[in-house]
Amino acid sequence: MYKTKYIVVLQCDIVKERCSGYLCEEAFHKREGGFADYPADEPIRYLNMTCGGCCGRATLRKLSNLFKLLGKRSDIKPEEVVLHFSSCICKESFHGPKCPHYDYLKELVERKNLLWREGTRISDQSESRRDSLGRWSREV
Repeated sequence: MYKTKYIVVLQCDIVKERCSGYLCEEAFHKREGGFADYPADEPIRYLNMTCGGCCGRATLRKLSNLFKLLGKRSDIKPEEVVLHFSSCICKESFHGPKCPHYDYLKELVERKNLLWREGTRISDQSESRRDSLGRWSREV
């Protein structure tokens, strides 16, 4: 069993136009939200990248480039990398709906045999709204 040495956060390209990624990175360093299961005392590298824009096809090229560079410049194996789909991709929020290409993005990540998880920063406000509404739209 390999331990995680590298985390890649895949963020929505549209959301990234206004979001620095700070809150996801903070959640990682505090080991909160989607990162709560990682030991705080283990050194884990962190990389934030976007999907490249709809439909997300650039994700495969970016991951291929990452693995090529890891192979040349580090001792980190692909099995030691975990991709986190950022909350802006895999969850509805008051900023927008879940990515309409999410299933396709998962397919691209799985083509690289990459381990993946859902979620990064978990906003208490968004979770509360999801719980109270059941969904973001009104039921008829």
